[in-house]
Amino acid sequence: MRRETNKKRPRLFRKTALLSAGFIGLFTLSACQTTGGFGRSVEARNSLAQTIAYQGGLDRADVNAPPFVLARWQRISDPARPIHVYIEGDGLAWLSKSRPSGNPTPTDPVALRLAAADNTPNVIYLARPCQYTNLRSAQNKCAREYWMGKRYASEVIKSYDQALDQIKTQYGGANFHLIGFSGGANIAGLLAAQRDDVKSLRTVSGNVDNDFFTSFHKVSAMPLSLNMADEAHRLANMPQRHFVGGDDKFVPRAVFESYAQKLQRFQSAPCNILTYRPQADHTEGWVSQWQTLLSLPLDCG
Repeated sequence: MRRETNKKRPRLFRKTALLSAGFIGLFTLSACQTTGGFGRSVEARNSLAQTIAYQGGLDRADVNAPPFVLARWQRISDPARPIHVYIEGDGLAWLSKSRPSGNPTPTDPVALRLAAADNTPNVIYLARPCQYTNLRSAQNKCAREYWMGKRYASEVIKSYDQALDQIKTQYGGANFHLIGFSGGANIAGLLAAQRDDVKSLRTVSGNVDNDFFTSFHKVSAMPLSLNMADEAHRLANMPQRHFVGGDDKFVPRAVFESYAQKLQRFQSAPCNILTYRPQADHTEGWVSQWQTLLSLPLDCG
């Protein structure tokens, strides 16, 4: 199905419309579905990521992007060509309905698995703030709010913006194709909306309209976070493809449909493609097919 349907743009400071107790249950569900459960220690989670990265030929190269140090793995073999940049999901935000996690590092990093499965020449994976890094480092502003109500705050987006600027300088003015998983999709979309070096946007099980997402789950809004759907006017002509699973109960198709409706108001040509996989859920059904899915065309026609 096809919903067929750049100068650096202004920075994003618009806030979405207080994190309440109702959010706790929702993000307990988020943690379960995006990380595969709570059974792994922080050491085991780090070890798993290292194994996935090693198998995909990705080397560790963290980036200092104040106020955070972002964990990065990469494989760059042809710097003259565009770079695929993957942004991880929200990770382990909650341990129970009333107990926030002390460390948001995912127990199973889906975006890292996708990056490892990508055989294009240039691949970079960026974790979310405070994932896979030293939470007590003076360079790392790892307050718990940054994997809870401020997970998409303006300072988070600024950190990723700095990281892309550093990568661009390091590799001679590279362009980017952004791929975001789950909540990482929102960050990818916000970055695409404000940069002129992002050539395409892909999301997998992506929260592409955070306001609709919270409304759909009947929980409170996130007033300290930004919402990529609010930037539809800047994303309207961006080549983009969104992968949605029919069995995804956490980020259902309705979230994409809400974003698509906002986007269509500003489109001069259809640029928004839905790839719907009925048997896929939030985390399963993507990695094994990723090379095929990644090869699907992106255009504005």
